[in-house]
Amino acid sequence: MKKFILAGLLLIGTGAFADNQYTYTPSYISHLKACSIYSEDYSTEIPTNDVNTPSLKVKSTEEVLGFINGKCYTKSTVYSYDLDKTIMTIKCGLTRTQLAYITKKMNEVNMQSSKESKKELQDQLTKIIEDKNACRVKNYMEQ
Repeated sequence: MKKFILAGLLLIGTGAFADNQYTYTPSYISHLKACSIYSEDYSTEIPTNDVNTPSLKVKSTEEVLGFINGKCYTKSTVYSYDLDKTIMTIKCGLTRTQLAYITKKMNEVNMQSSKESKKELQDQLTKIIEDKNACRVKNYMEQ
């Protein structure tokens, strides 16, 4: 179950939810594109495939921290209401090329709202999150 929850949490960290039709807000995209300091929160539920706990209610805080050494830094913090604690943080340093591509894809998702555009954005963000040179994931559920 922990592995499935981790996969769900990575998707929360990216903000791309095909099932919930979640998209990034225009304000978040604008701040990310400029890499200007910004923060926003949203709440959702993720399925767990566990009959005892079919879903976790979580709050995600998405932050743009600004440029540091030529990279745009972001931080996602996932808090579980059910467990009453932070269960994951994802800190990323994005290159200007990654930043331009991702914000372009976020705008496309908001404008098109197609499953294909959401899947493409989700896949790209997941790839970046899994790149240890770009992001650090701290999973507090494994401690």
